Amino acid sequence: RRGSEDLCAAPSKCSGLALGRMEGAAQEVQREFPRLGPRKLKDENTATRAIVSGDRMEIHVTDDAIGRYFRRYQLGLRFVAHGAKAKTTCEWTGLTSDQLLTLCKRWGFDLMKTPRGPAPSSFHDFFDSKKRRAEAALFVSFCRTLGALPAGTGKDAAVRLPCIENGERLCEAFEAFREWAPTSTLTFEHAILLARGVVQAELITLVQCPNCDGAMLVGRMERNQKTCGLCRLPTAASS
Repeated sequence: RRGSEDLCAAPSKCSGLALGRMEGAAQEVQREFPRLGPRKLKDENTATRAIVSGDRMEIHVTDDAIGRYFRRYQLGLRFVAHGAKAKTTCEWTGLTSDQLLTLCKRWGFDLMKTPRGPAPSSFHDFFDSKKRRAEAALFVSFCRTLGALPAGTGKDAAVRLPCIENGERLCEAFEAFREWAPTSTLTFEHAILLARGVVQAELITLVQCPNCDGAMLVGRMERNQKTCGLCRLPTAASS
């Protein structure tokens, strides 16, 4: 794996190239990009184009194109490691199914072990007990704290939610949640469902409990939601 010093040395290697070989020189530089490991993502600048002027090739350095390339693959690995379905991973990262398969083979992940079937779509699971309702509210709170959820809500905001930036923050929120509640049964797919639902704000939303001022998940189709689950009396219906 080469570091940024190899890219910086590229001009001297190509000093003898003629103007007619400009395209080949640029392609040679671009072929160096896959050799940069994923861990170079946040620390290394990468060249996105090369221009030969006389006998000197000037490299324009930027993080945008190649940086997003590595972030896309790194995010794909994080999604798979958290148990996301292949379709979900492709939707949030922009990877094709073939790219995801190649990535998993290279890093030793078996896609056959990922959850099968459709992604969860019902919010009732988050309200079947006080514990699950409190955990759902906690995860959404982490999402808001870490910026994984946009300020706006609605269908359009929910459609725009899957992207690299939001996916990275969603992973950070889920990892922080798992550190806080290691015994929780909340899966990554259910976490994504929660994030979508809160952003769409049609069936569920996060409000402030009037009794303890804590975060409280509210479902429009659910009953007995005057206070959060932790504030309810032992005789309450939900347990």
